[in-house]
Amino acid sequence: MKKKVLIIISLFSFLICFSQKKKSSKIGNASIEELKMVRYENDSTANAVVLYEHANHYLDEKRDYNRTTDYYFRIKILKKAGFNKATIRIPSYGKEKVHHIKGITYNLNQGDRIKKTHLISKNIFTKKLNEKWKEITFTMPALKVGSIIEYVYSVTTPYSQMDDWLFQSDIPKVKSDFTASILGNWKYNIRVIGFLPLTTNQFNVDKNCVYIPGMGKGACALLAYGIENIPAFKEEKHMLSAKNFKSRLVFDLESYRHPSQGIEKYTKTWRDADKRLKNNFLDKQTSKKNYFKKQLPSTIFNSTSELNKAKAIFSFIKNHYTWNGDYWPSAKVRIKKAFTNKFGNIFDINLSLYNSLKAAEIETYLILTSTRDRAMPTKLHPVINEFNYLLVKIVIDNKEYYLDASKKQLPFGLVQFQALNGDGRLLNFKKGSVWEPIKLNNKAFKTIKVKLNLSEEETTASIKISTKSYYAVNKRARIQSKSEDEYIESFESNYPFLEVDTFKVENLNQVAKNLNETYTVTLEDVYRDGVFYINPFLITQHTRNPFKLKKRDYPVDFGYPSENTYIFSMQIPEGYKLKKELNNKTVILPNNGGKYLITTKVYNTTMTLFCKISINKSVYTSQEYHALKEFFNHIIKSQDVILEMVKE
Repeated sequence: MKKKVLIIISLFSFLICFSQKKKSSKIGNASIEELKMVRYENDSTANAVVLYEHANHYLDEKRDYNRTTDYYFRIKILKKAGFNKATIRIPSYGKEKVHHIKGITYNLNQGDRIKKTHLISKNIFTKKLNEKWKEITFTMPALKVGSIIEYVYSVTTPYSQMDDWLFQSDIPKVKSDFTASILGNWKYNIRVIGFLPLTTNQFNVDKNCVYIPGMGKGACALLAYGIENIPAFKEEKHMLSAKNFKSRLVFDLESYRHPSQGIEKYTKTWRDADKRLKNNFLDKQTSKKNYFKKQLPSTIFNSTSELNKAKAIFSFIKNHYTWNGDYWPSAKVRIKKAFTNKFGNIFDINLSLYNSLKAAEIETYLILTSTRDRAMPTKLHPVINEFNYLLVKIVIDNKEYYLDASKKQLPFGLVQFQALNGDGRLLNFKKGSVWEPIKLNNKAFKTIKVKLNLSEEETTASIKISTKSYYAVNKRARIQSKSEDEYIESFESNYPFLEVDTFKVENLNQVAKNLNETYTVTLEDVYRDGVFYINPFLITQHTRNPFKLKKRDYPVDFGYPSENTYIFSMQIPEGYKLKKELNNKTVILPNNGGKYLITTKVYNTTMTLFCKISINKSVYTSQEYHALKEFFNHIIKSQDVILEMVKE
């Protein structure tokens, strides 16, 4: 990911007299050539294409010198699947005002005459989402395949934070521009995220944009960023948030210079941020160890083994709390109240764990991170609101453990999958916080053993599934969320050719142990016209490759390494023979990235198949993508088989 930082000059300002508003794009630009377009040459699969879009940001003297951004969009609809681009949703926060909404749909009539259909105000709707947010929506009229929709609107805000500008979206764009005039007393860190190079990257100073009584003229920073021929961003499985990879501009407010009160800093050093984190963000809830010393059973603290003590504390806190599903605290953190109610968010629960471990005099730290649906926090400077998750780290006998007591299915030393989002910020309020990779012993294991009993009358099988680490966490959550009948019904719906006769589960609540499931099942439609037809990959067959792109610019992120073992055996009935044996196969990923192994053996009347898929890394680079894609192609091809047993 390419990142750039631009620091803007600091100046005082009172009275504004500049013409940045004139740079905003006006409506009325569709051409006959654009209307005649039937496909986008750079992407023939595109349902729609942005012909041009532009955002222009400035201080609006007609609106009490609040910040206004004028938006302009012109989009060509190429297929019916692109009709969704004609419904526009504009979020609005607090005192923000959305205004000057205009829209035109262009269609081409006979004789190459352009017909315009205007958006009318009664078809613009405002919906209140909650106390802070509302949404303005409208749908462009007279939509057809081949239409061009063009619309503009403005957003005026009294707030200092500038919204991101997304150059890249799920459809291609011919050109995207962002321009701004920013007063010198506002200082931003501007980040350019993504893999696409800027075709416009300009920074100028307008010395005549500000007049200060008694001081003379001042300056503004004039910014212009743009990218042309932007491909659609195509999301695929096993990736972090698209916000990490889509080309966009991000504005982080660093400081504001007040004319009489001096500089107010927003983005500070990590030393300043650590103080804010402790006193405000964590609300001084990191010094409650005496409270938890009294609340936890005294027997926990009597153990002579630090590791056993830590495990007992972890188990107590995890089972004491019920997670309310929230990550970021919506109000001030009050862990005493949360502990009493036995109900809380991630911060309530893991701060309670932190204080309890500190009470046991175990070396303990807090780690801030963010969930996988959010962009990874920037390392360029502190942006505290990019974090929304809190983990606990302990060190015992020079060995590190990462803990998360939010879910009862999590064993000691594992954290929620959602929290695996790059490095975390380890908080050390004495020495200062540092970035730290979250290294877990988290390889997920699954072993499936299938023993098939063939008969002309009825074919049955015994299935044993054993899972560990994240596989077991997910399975436990699914089993515990359903009744036994519901879980069996779900299993049968996934494998409609099976009917479950019996089901047994072991270690459902013993999360430190492997989760074991045992089934006996009856197979349908196996014996037809004197022939047995068997798919040996009974419940583990790979049929679709999760990787389909010709090129993937962003990493493949599984979150954790894994190992899947499948063992199949069957007794060949008397008087029958295997028509064709399977071929053995071994595929190895470069750089010890993984291995696929399949072997079969027929001995006397018993056939066995052994298959193992090893994914040895959590993350694979974009350069490794092609090999990974081919790796899964080999798996799918080798598993697309039906064994036939015919009479001798």
